[in-house]
Amino acid sequence: MKSEHVLCLHNDNEHSFDFVVDVLMEICEHTSDQAEQCAYITHYKGKSEIKVGGFADLTIMQKQLEEKGLIISVETNKTAY
Repeated sequence: MKSEHVLCLHNDNEHSFDFVVDVLMEICEHTSDQAEQCAYITHYKGKSEIKVGGFADLTIMQKQLEEKGLIISVETNKTAY
C-alpha cells in the first residue's frame, strides 16, 4: 500500500543550495545525491516532493524543516489512489 502524503519543499531566494542540501541530509536522512536532486528540482520547478510517508511523521519533519527556515507543505499523494 502506498502512503497517502508527501512532504514538499518550495523554492525560495533566501537559502543557499548547500544549506538546503545539508538540511535535507540532516532532517530527511537523504544521501547527498538525493538531497542535491531535490534541491535542483525545487530550484528549477518551484517545488519538489522530498519525502513520502504517513501524515504524522511528515508533519514532524515539516516542523523541523520550517524551523530551519525552509518553506514546506504536506500534501495528499495523488499516486496513492
